[in-house]
Amino acid sequence: HQVLFHSDTVQCMGQMRYNLSELPVHFVTASAHKFNGPKGVGFLYIKNGVKIPPHIHGGSQERGLRAGTENLPFIAGMAFALEKACSQLEEKRAKLLSLKQYMQQQLQRHIPGVSFNGPTAENEALPTVLNVAFPCGEEDAMLTFHLDLAGISASGGSACSSGSNQGSHVLAGIGCSKARAMNSVRFSFGPQNTPEEIDYTVQKLREIIKAPVM
Repeated sequence: HQVLFHSDTVQCMGQMRYNLSELPVHFVTASAHKFNGPKGVGFLYIKNGVKIPPHIHGGSQERGLRAGTENLPFIAGMAFALEKACSQLEEKRAKLLSLKQYMQQQLQRHIPGVSFNGPTAENEALPTVLNVAFPCGEEDAMLTFHLDLAGISASGGSACSSGSNQGSHVLAGIGCSKARAMNSVRFSFGPQNTPEEIDYTVQKLREIIKAPVM
């Protein structure tokens, strides 16, 4: 049907090894800060032979698709960060997977009734993200707010930056109830994180949820 297909690879760029030219898509987008590059720069991959109209008119920059002076320092930083991320991919993935599995184990050990949203198997999910559903009542719904007060960065949905959790529309899209989505938190892992930080996070979660001592 000659439909053009776009894939948003923000979460997996620099985390998985694949060849863009071999993917059955026409466009791929990515953001540099997700693989430790500068914030505020990203890229659009366009498959050979695909033609699109200019996004911003007026100049010949970026092959006439987006007029305006390019931010060369950020672009160079993004390229260097992606090259480094890909060269260390297996080593970094092993460390992140270890952290993720450790957090899963600690949560299941110390917080009764906890469960996970989406697949968690090693070959079915990225090692960088763990989405957790907590057994909370109405008074515990603002988990991300309490975590933020404890110095822990986590996300409950698009409104997390305001200190309130409206629930993730993505979780609703995969069939989670509104109550489950409201009490779900997404934790992300980076190479600088440690098991000690996970222990601290789990302890604070126990205090917030008032989980019994196990």
